[in-house]
Amino acid sequence: MALFALTPEQQAVVERAARLTRERIGPRADAYDRAGQNPVESWRDLWREGYLAVAIPRAGGGLGLDMPTYAAVLRTVAQGCASTAMTLHMHSTVMRFIDALGTDAQKRRYFDEVVRFGRLFGSFGSEPAVSLSRTFLMETAIRADGDGFVVDGVKHFCTMALGASHYMVWCALDGEPDMGKALVLALVPADAAGLATDGRWDTLGMRATFSPSVTFTKVRVPGDATLGRPGSAVQVGVVESFGLGYAAIYVGIAQAALAFAVDYAKKRVVKPENIAVAQDPAVQRHIGELSAHLDAARLVLAQSAAEWEGADVPERGLLANRAKYLATEVALRVTSDVIQIVGGRGAYKDYLAERAFRDVRTATLMPPTMDRMIETIGKSALGIQEGMFHFGTGPQGA
Repeated sequence: MALFALTPEQQAVVERAARLTRERIGPRADAYDRAGQNPVESWRDLWREGYLAVAIPRAGGGLGLDMPTYAAVLRTVAQGCASTAMTLHMHSTVMRFIDALGTDAQKRRYFDEVVRFGRLFGSFGSEPAVSLSRTFLMETAIRADGDGFVVDGVKHFCTMALGASHYMVWCALDGEPDMGKALVLALVPADAAGLATDGRWDTLGMRATFSPSVTFTKVRVPGDATLGRPGSAVQVGVVESFGLGYAAIYVGIAQAALAFAVDYAKKRVVKPENIAVAQDPAVQRHIGELSAHLDAARLVLAQSAAEWEGADVPERGLLANRAKYLATEVALRVTSDVIQIVGGRGAYKDYLAERAFRDVRTATLMPPTMDRMIETIGKSALGIQEGMFHFGTGPQGA
């Protein structure tokens, strides 16, 4: 990993996150997972240490982390609590959109809310009738109404619902299906009238992301609550960062699972030989194979993050797809095999391996899908340029 080693300053930021994760965030992960609740205390700790502002520029009072450091922080937090890492990533990506598309007034207002008061921002994109991995299409509509806008629609998997102060809602202007021209990001206050959630969130994994469905019924927002001009959100190279952050989180979960297996194998003594499981050649081969795969995923993640700033939008899509594809494959393999290595005890909720397996199996459902990722990677290899998503243009484009 020396090829993409962080500087001492970057490493200090990551080490501080590691200490926070080890001492505070990690020990709470099991309780939040069992309860299926937002990790509120962990968010507060992240805020106190400045990590809610990792994607806010220094001029706005934030840490202004470059992508390699940001990915390393996410990977580190995910080793202790995947849900906390995922919610931090969602919030931070909203900050990137505000930085790229917001007016000076919007930046001052929203960045200040995060830096001074520790408020979080959720991102609501998924919808019940649309598969974002097939077609980037929004049915939630936003329409001009007087000096403001009205939002109507239903969103699924709304991360941090009932926990964030604002939701960045992905909408179609006047219901127009061409997202390249009509996509609007609206920042909706969590207490807005007409906003309701069913509160249902009882899932296999990532339980502390608390992501129920949310309905918007004639929800009014002011005229300055939208970011950029219609369609601009997919032109600034921010949406692609979702995939890179997911990759960092998957790798972090897999690292924690493998570390658990290694520690278990060293300490678990079996009879009649009275030797540690680590002395079993079969276990050694399994650990060796998983370690090699995990190193490969970390290397591709680090390379993608290192090349991020200098890449244009299509290149960022490719970097994110490569990192997320490999991280998905490796994390699924590692977390599954770790339970096999540990044996029956790995199925107990008292052990980290069980939660890591559930979290990875759930988190890797985030778009784009495996098929979509390898399709775009293949097109790039063949000289066919295409972005991370297909954009909807109505029924014929779905």
